[in-house]
Amino acid sequence: MSGPLPGEQPFGRREVLRLGALAAGTAGLGGLGLLAACSGGTHQAARRFILPTDPEVRRAEAARHRSGRTASFALTAGAATVDLGGRRAHTWTYGGEAVAPELRVGKGDRVRAAVTNRLTEQTTLHWHGIRIRNDMDGNAPVTQAAIAAGDGRFTYDFTVPDPGTYWYHSHSGLQADRGLFGALVVEDPDDRSGADADAVLVLDDWLDGLGTTPDAVLAALNPALGGGGTAGMGGMAGMDHSGSPSASTTGAGTGGGTPEQRTAARLVGQGEGRSKVLGGMTQHIAYPLHLINGRPPNDPRPIRCKPGTRLRLRIVNAGAETPYRFAVAGHELTVVAVDGYDTQPQKADAVLLGMAQRVDVLVTVRSGAWPVVARAEGRPGHAATVLRTTDAAPQRKLPADVPELDGRLVLESALRPAASVRLDKRAPDRSYEVELLRAEGRYQWGIAGRDAGGLVMKTGERVRITMRNTSGMWHPMHTHGHTFAVPAYGGLRRDTVNVLPGTSLAVEFDADNPGEWMFHCHNAYHFEAGMAADLHYIR
Repeated sequence: MSGPLPGEQPFGRREVLRLGALAAGTAGLGGLGLLAACSGGTHQAARRFILPTDPEVRRAEAARHRSGRTASFALTAGAATVDLGGRRAHTWTYGGEAVAPELRVGKGDRVRAAVTNRLTEQTTLHWHGIRIRNDMDGNAPVTQAAIAAGDGRFTYDFTVPDPGTYWYHSHSGLQADRGLFGALVVEDPDDRSGADADAVLVLDDWLDGLGTTPDAVLAALNPALGGGGTAGMGGMAGMDHSGSPSASTTGAGTGGGTPEQRTAARLVGQGEGRSKVLGGMTQHIAYPLHLINGRPPNDPRPIRCKPGTRLRLRIVNAGAETPYRFAVAGHELTVVAVDGYDTQPQKADAVLLGMAQRVDVLVTVRSGAWPVVARAEGRPGHAATVLRTTDAAPQRKLPADVPELDGRLVLESALRPAASVRLDKRAPDRSYEVELLRAEGRYQWGIAGRDAGGLVMKTGERVRITMRNTSGMWHPMHTHGHTFAVPAYGGLRRDTVNVLPGTSLAVEFDADNPGEWMFHCHNAYHFEAGMAADLHYIR
């Protein structure tokens, strides 16, 4: 295993400050090692790091393919009351709906997105999966100063170099477990999928404004984290042997606390979900509602098209903690892309999406009204809408299950990349190994090991990271600014991959986007409880 080259220092002064706050809550993990490489040499290291404001970042942006077009958007983050099928929830949104506006641009377009923050706390916006310039990544305080509360403003300005299905979401605390997320589609002028039309389906688990908030749920999982944000980590909640909060910790059944706290305790006190295909435990939170495009099953927004249409469904799992099994009644799916990158076509009845993952499927639409269902994997709960042709009567009631959900389930391990998106074969210049773990008896998660605090690279290198999951749960692991290949899956290209408990999985990527980048679990609550590390480019 190779790490930093001789004389390289993994962290500069800014990283010591940021990780020092994180270490306050992760020291109890044992062997986490996040600060192991931070002692001494920080002034020298700061000169060696490529920072978001450095010229290397601007040069990488200038080298991207550009279409010559500019797409301009305005997004305002603010409080709103949304109607969820007759239930009114006070929450935070971009634009007043339970899902933000769908944004469409073309490959190579310049995006200018002016964000106004009218929330009561600071925020940022992350463009998930985009090979974006580092200073536009939305990771405060590293890549930008957070957008101030009240009426703060920031304009994101970047080129989108790659076509595909992506999404955008707040990257501050648990704000994305409210309504601060939406789909971003980068259209391909050379699309060869054969689709006549496409539709985006954004899946989401919802609890905000339904008697509690995400921060109250985090506090029920771990009282020391109740304010949100990893820097606030301190003491730990008591948990049972499975890693679920105990009733004595959450207050479930005791009648104590505020109504918001009692609702949160109830949601985390209903036991964990379990799934064979995800290796056991799936989640801690029993979400009261699941949505497609911001609508619950009793109030869907139908997908309408003509019979015989070759329809591309762009499915985005924007949930904070829920994996979804997706199917369309009466239809076979053909998987054609994941996380924006083409795959070899694969037939399926159902597909599984971890949090932050995207899957594009083709269906040839049959005449009629057909339920479209995303079932929470491993526990009760589902989202649903209807695919209705123009000659069909409205569907009055949507079922929670369709037979296809229990048919041929194609997992990401069975998919293979299209030849056009394969990474060329070459030996890694740097190989790292990290451990994904949970502190014993506590709701506290981390990325550990000797290499975890020193994931450095130089532009042009091939980097391999092997993740060893010693925790009792699966983790959807995400890299900012890069799409990696998964060698065990024939080089499948993803930016978020599911690592099952008790397994090891390696990813490889080319270091072609200089700056400072996050590497973390996209279970929002695991992330807030410490499961994150950093990727650093050096000169």
